[in-house]
Amino acid sequence: MELYYKDLISEEASLEKLVDDLMRVVQGADAFAEAAGLNLADRPAAEIATRLERLKASCLRVKKQALASALATDKLLRQYPYSALGFAFGFGILIASVINRRR
Repeated sequence: MELYYKDLISEEASLEKLVDDLMRVVQGADAFAEAAGLNLADRPAAEIATRLERLKASCLRVKKQALASALATDKLLRQYPYSALGFAFGFGILIASVINRRR
């Protein structure tokens, strides 16, 4: 039996929020470039448009990579829950001992 916790990660996760904010900036810049495009020469307007398209593609790629990484991590943790728990416990003990040695 497998349990799913939908609210385990908040909806305002920082990486997703960053990607969404970047997409909004790109969309705003795109709208601004279109509005100001009449006053620009053909070459700068085309250059701005290509750069905006590259920025949009980069934002989508980052979002897809973040989603793929999150899904892979979720799959790994579901496949090996006790190993992951043991690893996290061991890592916590290691960090605690390093911190205690410094004091």
